[in-house]
Amino acid sequence: MSHTAPARRSRTRRVALGVLAAALVALGLMQLVLPGIAADRVRARVERYGTVLSAHVSAFPAVQLLWGHAQSASVRVRDIDIQPVQLVDLLWNARGVGSLDIVAEHLRVGPLSLVEATLRKRGSDIYAQGELDSAQLRSLPGGLEVQPLESAGGSVRVRAVGGLFGVRTAVQVLVRPLEGKLVAEPQGLPFAQFARVTLFSDRRLSIAAVAARARGRESGAPPRQPSRWLVTLRARLE
Repeated sequence: MSHTAPARRSRTRRVALGVLAAALVALGLMQLVLPGIAADRVRARVERYGTVLSAHVSAFPAVQLLWGHAQSASVRVRDIDIQPVQLVDLLWNARGVGSLDIVAEHLRVGPLSLVEATLRKRGSDIYAQGELDSAQLRSLPGGLEVQPLESAGGSVRVRAVGGLFGVRTAVQVLVRPLEGKLVAEPQGLPFAQFARVTLFSDRRLSIAAVAARARGRESGAPPRQPSRWLVTLRARLE
């Protein structure tokens, strides 16, 4: 009887060590395999909208990927054509990723095309920027023409010509966040708040600030007519 108990304890220890070793091997295999699988899934999701050059996912331990969590992910894209709601879908699906970077050589969002565009997610905070050709702002849908004038306080004041407010005339418009939405509000008009237009609204994303900064000027153009604008946006996933 005295020899049986130690033998049982020895077998129990060997079994426990065997189980631990198997678990460590399984975790090691997952660490090697799961990030690649996750990167392939990210690539496939983004390729619905454009040409993906590379995708990378980092997670430790990798088992957290099974629950949609990761430390970081990055995607490089040659070109992407996406609607605002689809872009929010991508961000919302990646809300379990702590740090996300998407870099696109060309990014078309709705009617606007940007170059050297970057989109960064840090926790729930979203930062986006890209360069916009001024020529696009002179030929927007509906015959609308827009010229940025100044940017301050998280808003952009522009000169708009066209039918945005039902009148073919020039009017100054303030593009700003309002209760998480992005709105355009005419300035210097009676009851301007009633002519307010919502440019973007999605309950999953709250807009915090927008800005536009001149980047270059057309050859021979007046000083106040830049050829390109660096457009930036700050937002937060809700």
